[in-house]
This record gives sequence, structure tokens and C-alpha cells, in this order.
Amino acid sequence: MLTSNYRKRFLGAATVLFALTGCSTLSSTPDNPQTSAVMQSFNLLFGDDKAAPERAQLAQLPYPVSYVQFDEEAPNIIVLGSTGNHGQYWYSASNEALTLWQGRIIRSSALTRENRVHTSALSADPLACYLQGNNPAGCSTRWQRAIQIERPVADFNPHQPQHELARFELESSFVQQGRDITETGRAIRYAQKNGVRKAVEQYEFSNSYRLSQDGNYVIESKQWLSPAHGYVHLDMVNLAGVNAPRPAVASSILEVPVQTPSPRLAQVVAALPEQFYPDTYWPGLRIHSDRLDSRFAARHAGMLKRLRMLTETYRYDGDKELTALAEELTAAFAAWPLRASYVHGVDPARMLTTLQENPVLNHADGDSGYQVVIAASDATPQQVGLAAVSEVTESWSVQPNGEVQRLADNAKGERAGLTLVTVRSDLLPKGFRDVNAQLAMFLQHWNYAADAQGGGQ
Repeated sequence: MLTSNYRKRFLGAATVLFALTGCSTLSSTPDNPQTSAVMQSFNLLFGDDKAAPERAQLAQLPYPVSYVQFDEEAPNIIVLGSTGNHGQYWYSASNEALTLWQGRIIRSSALTRENRVHTSALSADPLACYLQGNNPAGCSTRWQRAIQIERPVADFNPHQPQHELARFELESSFVQQGRDITETGRAIRYAQKNGVRKAVEQYEFSNSYRLSQDGNYVIESKQWLSPAHGYVHLDMVNLAGVNAPRPAVASSILEVPVQTPSPRLAQVVAALPEQFYPDTYWPGLRIHSDRLDSRFAARHAGMLKRLRMLTETYRYDGDKELTALAEELTAAFAAWPLRASYVHGVDPARMLTTLQENPVLNHADGDSGYQVVIAASDATPQQVGLAAVSEVTESWSVQPNGEVQRLADNAKGERAGLTLVTVRSDLLPKGFRDVNAQLAMFLQHWNYAADAQGGGQ
């Protein structure tokens, strides 16, 4: 969560600004007015005052800036670090970030409690329609979408941290009165058991948006972000440019030839802006190469052989039920759309500011080049492996961001990605006890864009 000690935390945003403007060093010489103006703004933000600067002071800064306040916290400030076809990235000084699109918060990054990593169906957002058009009466008053929240699992262990991508379905309605728009709605997380889908978490929310005089900007808002964070209040001081409308999201498939010097992912994204959308599903980003494909094919063949050996072991033991399940599991594995990837998703806000989330596409790993792929799908929950859950099965969660966790019998709520149903570990013969963990590791390489690519493994 953003803290009130904003002076310590402005440094990261300042780094972003330097990167964008190309400044590498500063010198506050009297004959350099531009540099002097920047240093004056830094003195303002790093001064001794404990309260956030007054609006009149912030208005003098030469870049977009906004007040931000979480429920029951002191106001803070964030600045615009980057903008493009996939969002406006507003940063605190420690690289905590809120991503906005057409005035709406669509993602968050590096907040301490939990983060919203995806918002779907943004091309149908009525708020965007109000901002884009001259005929508000023609805008829809209802909107359905899904969001995904990355948060610690219920039995979180800080020594072995695990997170879940909790998926919520949202539906809301809109009312406009002059420059004010009210959005009321409900966020529901579902669980499916024995073929019945029921709500296990539910939150009601009421968002508000204040438009600028010309109707092109959201200048003040209160928006529900997530269950743990509640509402975020934004009060824009210096406005950012208007986002151009984007069509419905499509799969992004980027062919990146090997070159020297090797580019980083952020450079590829910046070079091909039309390939990305505000609701691009970043947790599902994959990076492939021909060399990695060939290495993965050998491992896939080896796993298929092990599953066939497992089937024959059960058959030799005379266990007809487990033999049938092993045959079903083998057939399912052979049909899975798998393709090896160097990464399992990225955080786009951190991709712009950290090397950890900004991998190098170097010539050592790619023979002819790389393929960067992001599926249009937001990884709707899907069961794979065995078709039926029973007393001889167990379940594993494999999320698009690569997190794997064996699920307890009382696990609640849908997670993004895959749920592997497989033979219970204690029923696996000696020599095959690691099969379920191995299957889960293969599922980390599920090809969510298989349809767009014309097939998988």
C-alpha cells in the first residue's frame, strides 16, 4: 500500500522521468533554466514538510501529477512515468504503481496487501464512452467484466510465499448527472464443486467520477480497487494526455529476430505499440524460441513414456480403476497445448522500471529469433487432466504466472489458469511419486495462445 512518507518514495518516479527525458546527470547551474526548474521541483518534493505539497505547488511541476489516497490513509502523490496503448503508468517513489485507462484504474503493482493484475472488456467500458463521445445518451449504462487479484493464499507462509490469482466477475450500472458519473455494482468470486457454481466472496461497490469542463478527462474519482484495499481516491493536479480509443483485445504475436545488441522486452513492446491493449493479459505473456521448442519436445516425450509406464504398472498390479485413470491422464497429457516459455507472465509497470521484469532477448538462446506471445484470453479457470474428481484424486492449481500449489480439499474460489485433477499421490507406485509435481511443471508451459498460433505441442 502507498505510504504517507512520499519523499522517500518519489525517487523511483524520478528515475522513470529521467529515463523518459534522456537525462543522465543534473547540474543546477544558473545558466540552465530547464535543469534549475527540475531541481526546484525536487526540492519541493524532498523538503522537510510532512504534509503533501499544496495543489498550487504541485501545479508548478512540469509533468502530470495526482494526489492519491487509500481509505483511512493520508494523501500521497503519484506521477505519470509512462503512457501508451496499454495504459498510463503512475508511480510512487518506490515503484508502486497504478495503471489507468480512460480515467479508470485497471491494474496495480507492488502494493503490499494485494494487486489487481488484470481488468477485462475495457473496450466496452461506459466510462470510456462518456469521455470519447459527444452523445452520452448513446453510451451503455451496464458493464460486465472480470478482474484478477494477486494475493497471498489463505495459509500464507512468509518463508515459502505463495499467491493466488483470484478471479472476480463484476457487473455495474452507470448514471450521469452533468459532470458527475456514479457507478454502482457487485464483484463476485465463484467456486465450482460437483458441477454446481456458487458465490463464495461478494463485494458491493459505488464508484464516482468527476469529469473536466470539456468532458475529456476524469479529474477526480473514488474507485474500488480490490477486497483488501477497498477504495482509491484520485485527485488529478496536472493532467495527462487523453488515451486514444482501442478496439477489443486480440492476441499479440511478435516475431523478434536475433540481433546484437540484444533488446529487452520493454524495447520490443515500445517498438510495436499497436500489438498491445489496455486489457492485454500480461500474466499470460510467454517468450518462445525454436531452440527451446526442440529441448522441450524431448522432455515431453520422456514424460509421455513415464505415464505409459505408470499405466502398465497399475495393469500389472491388477488395479483396473487406477489403470483406467492412468490411461485417461496419459491421453490428456498427449493432447495438452504445451509450448516451453522462458517466462511466465510479467508485470508491465515493473517491466518499465526494473530489470527483473524486463528480460533480455539475447542471441545465445534464440537460433533464428524469438516469439513473444500474449493471449487475448484472461485465463478463465479450466480443469485439465482427469475429468472427474473422486476419492482417489487430488487437485493442483497451476496459474498463468507460473505459481503451482497443491489444493486442499476445502479450497475455495476460482483461480485463473488451470486446475489439474490427477491420481492421488499416495496411490502412486514407488518410482512415480513425483509424477503429479512433474505434470504441474509441464502445465506451467500451457500455451494460452494456441488457437491464435494454430496449435500447440
